[in-house]
Amino acid sequence: MAQPTNTFDTYDGANSIREDLADVIYNISPTETPFMSNAAKGTATNTLYEWQTDSLADAAANAQIEGDDYTGDARTATVRLNNYTQISAKAVTISGTDDAVDNAGMSTQMAYQLAKMGKELKRDMERALVGVENAKVAGNASTARETASVGTWYGGNKPGTSSAAGNFSTNGSPSATPAGTGATAIAGGTNRTFTEALLKAGLLKAFELGGEPETVMMSPSHKQLASAFAGVATKYKDASDRVSIGTTDIYVSDFGEVAFVPNRHQQANRVDILQMDMWSVDFLRPFQTTDLAKTGDSDKKLLLAEYALCAKAPNANYGIFNLTA
Repeated sequence: MAQPTNTFDTYDGANSIREDLADVIYNISPTETPFMSNAAKGTATNTLYEWQTDSLADAAANAQIEGDDYTGDARTATVRLNNYTQISAKAVTISGTDDAVDNAGMSTQMAYQLAKMGKELKRDMERALVGVENAKVAGNASTARETASVGTWYGGNKPGTSSAAGNFSTNGSPSATPAGTGATAIAGGTNRTFTEALLKAGLLKAFELGGEPETVMMSPSHKQLASAFAGVATKYKDASDRVSIGTTDIYVSDFGEVAFVPNRHQQANRVDILQMDMWSVDFLRPFQTTDLAKTGDSDKKLLLAEYALCAKAPNANYGIFNLTA
């Protein structure tokens, strides 16, 4: 068999045939932000964001005689804590031509890039909150403000007392440890293996201090270790589609069940035992898109958020530091 003479086929018209490019863009980058997703959301009203913490007096013997004349009991003042707001932003510039042409897999190049940057920005924020040991920075005209990360809120004293809370564990005599105010990050120390004994000690201390943690957030490598702990009871699955949507183990402790939550952005040498309703991400400026000045044949947009981490009750949580990554 042969083509008739002068048949114009796809080989001759290759330059005019649209490429078989799928109209979908497959992005394998992880977008999960478990800390931000589970923390409460609130509103900040200043770049220095302040709040108060308090605690109940320790239980004591309390038997009174009939007809007694009472005097006021000693009371303790609340403790004022603060954190600075941090600005996280991403900008995109798209030429007029690029935004006008028919781009496969997207409505416009600008719309696609903004959606992509939104996911990237959330990941940057997750890293700022749990992926680094970062003390708060007041900032100035040449230095960016930085919000204190989770790891800096452990330690300090029990509210209204001079007694150390002791709600964190270190190893090898670090040169600096957190003081419960967001002002100091851990430095130094000797890493050790994450064990069930360390987890149990943390859960015990959090309970003794009045906390009710339900989440243990950890790096993927620590999650693999924790899955072998004796107290692990089950794994969550979405029964509706028979596909595991989370490898979240439920650990049955002496003080209730806690969920093991892996976080790709978690600081590699720390595990956090968290009562998530005692954390919030509070926004001075929520996620917003701003048009930047047009200076040529291109469009510029800025995606921005300004936020602070609020540790409502630091002693309700426990940090395990100096772990082998």
